[in-house]
Amino acid sequence: MKAFSFLFIALFVFASLSFAQNFPNRGTLEVGGSIGFSSTTNVVNGQSSSNSTSTFRIEPYIGYFIINSFELGIEPSFTRTGSGDYSSTTFGIYLAPAWVFNLRSNLYPFIEGRIGYNSSSVDDGIPLTPDISSGGFAWGFKGGMKFQVGKSSLVNMAITYDQITMNPKDWTGNRNGKNIFGVNAGVTIFFGK
Repeated sequence: MKAFSFLFIALFVFASLSFAQNFPNRGTLEVGGSIGFSSTTNVVNGQSSSNSTSTFRIEPYIGYFIINSFELGIEPSFTRTGSGDYSSTTFGIYLAPAWVFNLRSNLYPFIEGRIGYNSSSVDDGIPLTPDISSGGFAWGFKGGMKFQVGKSSLVNMAITYDQITMNPKDWTGNRNGKNIFGVNAGVTIFFGK
């Protein structure tokens, strides 16, 4: 926690002293990604489990500002969870509209909605049983701060929440899936006006 606090303060000071760009302008392209740590609660037939799993996520990102401060992004997602012989791999793709608040400094608070689709396969570690596949609708949000470092790069820190439905094919019961709360940190670069 001390290291995280020190990193946050150092980035804040450095970003405040850096050369200011007017980042969230119409026509700007943002490219990068983030790595996240999350706590995942599984949902089976509409019931949340009492246990949660810690997971790392990798999320590349590309976004384009269609008007000043409003960005449309695409965010692929890859998550792998494992415990003993059990493993789960999830791929997702999200449309991620975001509003970036232009404070006329090197600090840019943002909020982002996410809507998309996820596909997952589960290997239970038993050689003669088939892997279980599922997929479904996902939505979520992300909020945080982008710190401009230099002329065209950003360091991002955010909290996230995602609700992912992962029903097997021909499922007729209640929702199966995951509720994911996490923290992300990443780096992006931007090009444009």
